[in-house]
Amino acid sequence: MNRKTIQLILWPVIIILAWLVYRSPISLKEFQEETNYRKSAVIQDLKDIRTAQIAFKDKYRVYAGDFNSLLSFVKNDSLAVVKAIGETPDSLTEDQALMAGIISRDTVFVPVYQTIYNQDYLDTRDNRFPFDLEKLSMVPFSDETFSIESGNIEKGKVVVQVFEVSTTFGTFLNGLDATNKGIDLDNTLRVGSMSDASINGNWGE
Repeated sequence: MNRKTIQLILWPVIIILAWLVYRSPISLKEFQEETNYRKSAVIQDLKDIRTAQIAFKDKYRVYAGDFNSLLSFVKNDSLAVVKAIGETPDSLTEDQALMAGIISRDTVFVPVYQTIYNQDYLDTRDNRFPFDLEKLSMVPFSDETFSIESGNIEKGKVVVQVFEVSTTFGTFLNGLDATNKGIDLDNTLRVGSMSDASINGNWGE
C-alpha cells in the first residue's frame, strides 16, 4: 500500500476524530440542558401531585396511597368552601360584619379540580409544562408512572400521616446517553417522605 493510499484512508479518520473532539463539550452541555429541562418538568408534576395530596388529606385525614384514589378524588369529589354573602364595610373586619348581621356565610361544595387547580394556581406553575390531569401520574418523557406511597409514622410520640411520590433519574432521562456525564441514574426526585413528616421536595425547595 503506497503512501498516497494510506493518506486517503487516514484523512477521513482524522476528520471524524477531530469532529468528535470538537463536539464532545457541546454534547455534554446539551445533555445538561436537556437534563435540567426534564428535571423541571418532573418537579412541576410532583408539585401538582402534592397539591392534590394536601386536599385529599384535608378531607379524609389521610393521604392517598395510589393514583386511582387520588385522581378519582380530584375528578369526581368536591370540597366545602365557606363564602361570605354581602359586602364588608372598610371600617369592619369580616367577623365584626358577621356579628353585626351585615354579611352572612354559606357553605358551598365546589368540585375539587376547580378548587385546587384554579386560575390563581395555574398562573404560578412553570408555563413550559401545560397542566394535564390525565397524565398527572405519568413520569414525563417516559411510559412509567410515579411511585406513590402513604402511611403514618410516630414523630415526637404523635402519629402523623405521611406520603411520598418519586421517580428515578433513569426514568425521566430515558433515551439520553448518560454515560460519563456525572449522573447517577438511580438517584431519585421525590416529594414528601415516608420517614419524616415533610411534604417538601428533595430538589432543594
